[in-house]
Amino acid sequence: MSAASLFIVIAVLVLFLGLLAIRFHVGLSLMVAGLVGVVLMRGTDAAVSTAANQPFSTSADYSLTIIPLFILMGVFAVHARLAQAGFDLASRVLRRFPGGAALASLSGSGLFAAVTGSSVATVATMARVSTDAIVKAGHGIRLAAGVVCAGGTLGVLIPPSIVLVLYGVVTGESIGELLLAGIGPGLLTILLYGITIVLMVLAARRKRARANASMEREPAMAGGASAPSGTESDRPGAGETSGEDVPKPKLDLFGFGLLVIIFAVSIGTIYLGLATATEAASFGAVSAFIILLIRTRPPSWMRAIKDSVSEAVGLTAMTFLLMAGAGVFTYFLALSGASTAVVDAVLAADLEPYVVLVLCLLLLLPLGMFLDGISMILVAAPLLHPILSGYGFEGLWLGVLIVKVAEMALITPPVGMNAFVYSGAVPEAGLGRIFRGIVPFIIADLVVVAILILVPDIVTFIPELSSAK
Repeated sequence: MSAASLFIVIAVLVLFLGLLAIRFHVGLSLMVAGLVGVVLMRGTDAAVSTAANQPFSTSADYSLTIIPLFILMGVFAVHARLAQAGFDLASRVLRRFPGGAALASLSGSGLFAAVTGSSVATVATMARVSTDAIVKAGHGIRLAAGVVCAGGTLGVLIPPSIVLVLYGVVTGESIGELLLAGIGPGLLTILLYGITIVLMVLAARRKRARANASMEREPAMAGGASAPSGTESDRPGAGETSGEDVPKPKLDLFGFGLLVIIFAVSIGTIYLGLATATEAASFGAVSAFIILLIRTRPPSWMRAIKDSVSEAVGLTAMTFLLMAGAGVFTYFLALSGASTAVVDAVLAADLEPYVVLVLCLLLLLPLGMFLDGISMILVAAPLLHPILSGYGFEGLWLGVLIVKVAEMALITPPVGMNAFVYSGAVPEAGLGRIFRGIVPFIIADLVVVAILILVPDIVTFIPELSSAK
């Protein structure tokens, strides 16, 4: 890679970051920066040809039909109130656990993230609703911030995951096996997030109990009367609503059963080898459409269908715009020789494989300051996958690790994008409290990543047992 090419690459990266700083759309920022780079490398004619051909070649892949189908399936399920049914069931089951409202909000965020495929969109949508529910249950806004910001990252691993689909497209890994590989790590993440919530709530209870005990001792030492027994401050667990005081959500077991059916149709057929990932996505979309008709009264059918399709088209267009922009930007990096130079430099360094793995995963964290999960995968996966595959790491395992850390970057201080999205939706939270609420979940994520590195079978055992095509 020549000095001139290096200078151009640096200039294009600065331009890209500058466009993001003025809040230009990420997809358009990638496209504009990439086209400017092509102009500097090859001239205007080459840039015009790239603008005409590269977005089409990036998106004209039959396997990408999975994305609009999964998005449509998820939107139909939401409009059929199936996600709400799952959330209500979680609220009823978890309400007597410490932090039951937060655990239910975590499940709701996971369901919504799995539908949209976007962590940032999940946080923006769930922030106000989940925060109000958690605060009304007597927990602090710091816990609410951590739950919503971390909960938004769950959808990247829980099938159907748009991010895993995109990873499979840009790296050539089996999409069906990637979707199955995300199940184990997704459940592990939910478990550790749940444990984190319970520990945070129990710690807050102990802190309040110590504060109340201290207040009771101080009047006695001063010879005065103790605080009145009826005050809010001296009751155990003051400020926290008990399970009995929280209104019980109305259960919709039929709706939850239909949600399970959609999952079985879309993911179960992949596991059993009855359908490819594309066929399973179409089965899931059709079954969700039928369920929407069953769950909607006839006079409202057309409105429900219109709203669902409109929302799905918007989400699909956003995803494909990101893909088109990333395609142009990746083409520029290949044209400049930057991608090849980085891969060759890392392989020539002759480092220990796991050292390279950790360094590559750490490189994803700064990207969370500027990009959402989909954009990170589209930009970073074509670069990191060849490097790590060259060290002999298994492709499915790499895919899950890279996707997991890419989403983890969105909640990592000092500039985790999810934290700023939450701050915009809930201004009274303040960034300081938001990041303090997120830190325990970052620790949980680090534990998850460490476990996945130490026990790769958590990722690979379901695909190995399946008959996925």
